[in-house]
Amino acid sequence: GEDIVKVGDSRNLDFIEVIRRLPIMRYRGTQFIKTGGVILCVMLGFNAHSQTDSEVTKSIERIVFAEVKYDLFSGAILVAQEGEIIYSGAFGFADRDKNVPNELTTKFNIGSIGKTFTAVLIMQLVEDRKIKLTDTLNKYLPDFPHPEKNIIQIYHLLTHSSGLGNYFSHRDYEKNMHTLRAIDDALPFVYDQEILFEPGTQYRYSNSGMLVLGAIIERISGMSYRQYLKENILKSAGMKNSGIFYPEEAVDNRAIGYSKIDEGRYKVETEREFPAFSDGGLYATVGDMLKYDRALISNKLLDEKTKEMMFMRTGPNKNYALGWEVGAFMGEKFVGHVGGCYGFAADYVRFPEKQIMVIVMSNYTETGLELAAKIKQLVITGGKSTIPLATQYDFNFKKGRNLSEVHKRYREAVLYLDQNILADEPHMPSLFATAQARIRGQFEIDRALELLNRYLFLGEGQSNRTKAAVWWLKGQAYELLSDEAIAIECYEKSVFLHPEFDRAKKSLQKLKEKK
Repeated sequence: GEDIVKVGDSRNLDFIEVIRRLPIMRYRGTQFIKTGGVILCVMLGFNAHSQTDSEVTKSIERIVFAEVKYDLFSGAILVAQEGEIIYSGAFGFADRDKNVPNELTTKFNIGSIGKTFTAVLIMQLVEDRKIKLTDTLNKYLPDFPHPEKNIIQIYHLLTHSSGLGNYFSHRDYEKNMHTLRAIDDALPFVYDQEILFEPGTQYRYSNSGMLVLGAIIERISGMSYRQYLKENILKSAGMKNSGIFYPEEAVDNRAIGYSKIDEGRYKVETEREFPAFSDGGLYATVGDMLKYDRALISNKLLDEKTKEMMFMRTGPNKNYALGWEVGAFMGEKFVGHVGGCYGFAADYVRFPEKQIMVIVMSNYTETGLELAAKIKQLVITGGKSTIPLATQYDFNFKKGRNLSEVHKRYREAVLYLDQNILADEPHMPSLFATAQARIRGQFEIDRALELLNRYLFLGEGQSNRTKAAVWWLKGQAYELLSDEAIAIECYEKSVFLHPEFDRAKKSLQKLKEKK
């Protein structure tokens, strides 16, 4: 008995920032926002499409809209089974200042998911007998300045066991990164860093190693990595809306990356976005990622024997194959990769036995990975799991929600997150999230610290920004334990690793003033 008013294209909605916080109703794939006796139907601002009415689809919808309601997610999602889309949706804004909504055609930075593209290109060269996995660096980069060039194999580079580190951490990288537009511009940072261990003996996640693979591709092909990628994967797979793009280039439908500072406050991260090379930074749409996945499955990019080799876990890390994460999530085998940078986070995974693909892209820093974990659990269980609708409740604290209820929901979150961290090589986003849930829910703080220390140990090769977030959480934990001296040390470590991390700076200042 209520009137329904169609608002129209949300590109023209000046009031969308106001209504986006109102209570949400859900009906058959369209976003409705209830206000008084009228329901406003907001088209495109919240693009969600249900291709089926299955329990999985309905469960995904409930989870996604809970995250969107509390502004915990901005981005696009696509879930497909046997190539058929069972759920897709776009939420939030590609450009907040201009009220441009995210859509299914929006291009997002997918970060290190780009490493899988480099792996495919390398394996194409192996398949064509142009290179061997046992080839050493000196064959392609004779100017590599370290004697290990005679030992480091292409195989070592693909499995992150080369001994190379992260060129992002070079002392001169950040002040020069905005001028880098070619792999050869970035190689000097790799050349100037020491080899960390004997090749083949350890695993250390290495952006430098993947950059070197791009240089090898360029030496063999005589083409830039950017063009070679376009010719040998993007065109073959029909990925017309994906590619390597730089800030100065005019690109239609490109999302702006944001960090959420506080409720309603956002920081544009374009200036801190790393230049894209063979180690990551590709822009893609969720639809194009489905095309990539289908091209792999159909042997359009690689034959079956070569794919088996690429997905084989033979390196020091049993959850990493040749440029791909390969493991089990809740006991279900998967292949895929996560990615992220300032302003963006993404997760791409395929469960071969269920023939299900999930891609989640976000233009908020680091958010989206927890939502991706929830969606993956739903597709594995057939949508029957009991998952907390939202496991971050900062918004509710400000609205006066009963704290005991909030803490209860965090405990519920831990029940499902802990299922993903039992292996020796756990699902890293779940490891971070389950420690975070304990701290925010104010229970099992000692256990949370154990989990964070484990995260730091296993994620040694991750960015300083990520490590800074872990040290900030450790500071929060020690504050809850009333050990303010160690909490200050943790906050100081966080700020040292990431000088622009506002939350850590505020926590440090507040605690010092208290003392």
